Amino acid sequence: MVLGSYSDKDFDALYPLKMRKLSGTHWTPVGIAMKAISFFENSGCNSVLDLGSGVGKFCLIAADSSSIRISGIEQRENLVQLARKIAVNHQLSNLEFIHGDLISLDLSDFDGFYFFNSFEENINSKDSLDRQSTLSSIQHENYINALREKFDALPIKTRIVTYCGEASEIPESYRLVQQSHKGRLRFWEKQI
Repeated sequence: MVLGSYSDKDFDALYPLKMRKLSGTHWTPVGIAMKAISFFENSGCNSVLDLGSGVGKFCLIAADSSSIRISGIEQRENLVQLARKIAVNHQLSNLEFIHGDLISLDLSDFDGFYFFNSFEENINSKDSLDRQSTLSSIQHENYINALREKFDALPIKTRIVTYCGEASEIPESYRLVQQSHKGRLRFWEKQI
């Protein structure tokens, strides 16, 4: 069964109970993932990166639903290991999970990017994933500024999909080309 045809409840059952409880706040809904991957496919993207991939829900659905090379980067090793295990169980060969910090990652290997409320855990206690999370508006702003600079340096036609959040990471060189879900799901393309 294709992962994109699962209900959120059925998909989330792939995770331990603790991770299931975080789904509504942290993991991309199945329907949103399917709309995002459709945008990337229709735009001709070859390689998509999920920034802050968590337990890999978006990546797993995207890889199982398309032939695009999908990658996720996550700073929490336990979440990366869990995502990798599910990917192996579903024999997804067009998928990789990177344990690391996106600030040090070269984004030039990707022509599409997805993120769900990235960095919100730095300023909102409800978004805390674990005890290691600390609130820091300075860290939040540093991540936003660094990502904005990285996005601005990418070539024309780079695509970004954002779900929730203010999208303050998106530089002025990108144009909003589509939106849905009352403006929470936004599709961007680099113009200049």
